[in-house]
Amino acid sequence: MVRSILLALSTVSVVFGRRFVIKHFIQLSATNSLIVIYCHRDRSDQDATVWSRILHKSFTGLVAYIDIVCFATVFGHNFAEMKLVLCALFLLQAPNHSQCFSRTQLIEEFLQQRSITSLILLHCAQESVDQDVIHIAKALSQSFLGTIYYTDVSKIHFEHQFHRNMFYERYKTAITLNLECSGMDRVLKLLSENSYFNSTFHWLMFGGRNFEQATCLLSNQNINYDTSITLLFDEYKPDNITRYEVYEVTGTVKRRGGRINFEMLGIVSSLKDLPRRAAPERNLDGIELWTALTVISCLITFDLAVVEAKSSPFISLQTANQHQPRPFIEKLNSVKRQKSYSATTHCYQMVKLLQRKLKFKLTVVLTNDWRFDLIGKNSSQGVVGQLQTNQVDFGTTPFGITVERLPFCDFTIEIARATFYTVFRHPKSLNNNNIFLLPFETLLWIVIGVVFGAVALIQAISIVCNHHPETESVRSCIECLVDQSLLGTVGIVCQQGLHHRIIGISSNKILILVAMLFSMLLLQFYSTFIVGYQLITPPKTINTLEKLADSNIKMAVEDLSYQHDFFDRTKNPTALKLYETKILPNKYGFVNVSLGMQLVKRGGYAFHCETSYGNSLIIETFTEREICELQQVQLYPQRPVHLPMIRGSPLRELFKVNLQLLKENGLMAYHHLRNYIPRPKCNKQSNNHAEQIYLTDVRFAFLLLCAGLAASFLILSWEFALERLQRWWRRRQQTLAPASIPDGFVWLN
Repeated sequence: MVRSILLALSTVSVVFGRRFVIKHFIQLSATNSLIVIYCHRDRSDQDATVWSRILHKSFTGLVAYIDIVCFATVFGHNFAEMKLVLCALFLLQAPNHSQCFSRTQLIEEFLQQRSITSLILLHCAQESVDQDVIHIAKALSQSFLGTIYYTDVSKIHFEHQFHRNMFYERYKTAITLNLECSGMDRVLKLLSENSYFNSTFHWLMFGGRNFEQATCLLSNQNINYDTSITLLFDEYKPDNITRYEVYEVTGTVKRRGGRINFEMLGIVSSLKDLPRRAAPERNLDGIELWTALTVISCLITFDLAVVEAKSSPFISLQTANQHQPRPFIEKLNSVKRQKSYSATTHCYQMVKLLQRKLKFKLTVVLTNDWRFDLIGKNSSQGVVGQLQTNQVDFGTTPFGITVERLPFCDFTIEIARATFYTVFRHPKSLNNNNIFLLPFETLLWIVIGVVFGAVALIQAISIVCNHHPETESVRSCIECLVDQSLLGTVGIVCQQGLHHRIIGISSNKILILVAMLFSMLLLQFYSTFIVGYQLITPPKTINTLEKLADSNIKMAVEDLSYQHDFFDRTKNPTALKLYETKILPNKYGFVNVSLGMQLVKRGGYAFHCETSYGNSLIIETFTEREICELQQVQLYPQRPVHLPMIRGSPLRELFKVNLQLLKENGLMAYHHLRNYIPRPKCNKQSNNHAEQIYLTDVRFAFLLLCAGLAASFLILSWEFALERLQRWWRRRQQTLAPASIPDGFVWLN
């Protein structure tokens, strides 16, 4: 309702007095339009110019000033014509200001309902259809606390100024636009080309009474699913109350043939009067969406023995990007246990559920790899190329969020968690040289050697001191030293004693008794460890990447571009050390998952892969004992994987919300459990296993035996050669002796 007051003040002559009287009168009467008739020649009205300026700062309505002297000069004393002109002036002002007030009220309500913090007012103030924008701006400056930008769409620099406001603004922004302005085709084309009709901006458009013109203009624009547009059309009723037809403008995906819909919300004079309604369940109206899917990780089984027998340098162990031996869609829909890269299968099942709920068609573009090396390059190869060139709408091959991937695509919620681990059979001991030295630490072995060396030395001193040269030869003394001090000490260590000789010296008896007790106690701990070593699972001490790099375990990596991209970008010194020392020099550096798991089963190898499907091979091919020996470490942090979408996709929020619903309903967990096989548990209670002792476990004993045999053979050869030399020497002496022997004499020797 517009209330206009004709006010004439002739009795109040003080400037401030008039201002306060008028201000108080306006507040009491709730007027929004004022006509002031004054006489500038009269002494009492000479201050009208001063208080009118002050009035403009506090009163937001329309004010008209009429000089009665000039007015009387034009019309003379014809009061009938004067009255007619005044009424016409009032009637002409009232509708325009009424419309201005209604538009201001609607904008304020729109900003309040959407919790807007920033407003961009697109106008054409120089045209008659938008002349009230100045009064609207003046009213909003007092009622709206956020930032307001004013942009004239008819100006030449409109494009530059508008881009600047859109770029620098970081708050929840609303934009108002009058579709009756001239040149709307150019303005809307600019907005569509830059994809400004998106979820970031809330649009409030005024179409006047040109419904067909406005709908025709908007039907050709890039309006998508996430667009928020409220369209208002004027409608006048006989009760002189301005009412508006309120429409919600929605779309799907314009570039895929989506249609623009205009849904009428009601005919109201205020947005607060719109009827409340439940949020409609929108779908994509059967449009055709495109997705990129990587054809990777088909399982080609390699036999390790066959591969090792191949000496040709042309043999290839790569399995990524091979064609499936069966139709690829059949593999994606398979319910069997996964034995190859399963993230694509899991993501495809999620997309099928979205397709059923949101009602859209799907065209699958098969690519041969992720191609992370093409990030930032103008190429359409791989999933990355398809996404960054906007050839598809989203990718069905998920990947994790990293810094370098953020600029070229958007991500939905977490749909799975990648389980990339380095798996290996933990060796029983880190001492690979001698298993017989494991029970005691190095310092203890040194102490034991010193103790028994002292025992042998004391025995040798005792033998030397009790030697009688008159009755015993030197040779017998040496034999006694070797027999009692060396062999006797070894017998004490092995709990054998000296049964072939009677020890008569009391000091030797005490020494041998104490040494036997000492050896017996040590032997108990030693033998217990050797027996328990084969029965009890030893602790797994290789639990970090650094310890794995320092061990003698070789390493292989699953041949996926995901892994190559990691080693190309990582700056982790431990990962780089593994890559340079264990992977590059190894002929099995990059292999497929089947061959990698065979290497792990053989032992001495660590294999880095996505264990969700590697666990299937472990369950089928590993024994329970081998499963218990498995250990895994992280090469890089485990990242959640997301369904990627093109940058600025209008379907991002739609997919995020519906994927979250699938997650809450348990469907995502169901498919995740089916496609991501957990790590098999170690069954420590199993009694149907007999641990074998391999030659490698006791190789040191055989090496000691071989060394003793070799030493014995060398000494035997030396003794044999010495004996032959002595015989030859005696024969030569006999040859050189005198030939004649006196009668009655013979040679004794």
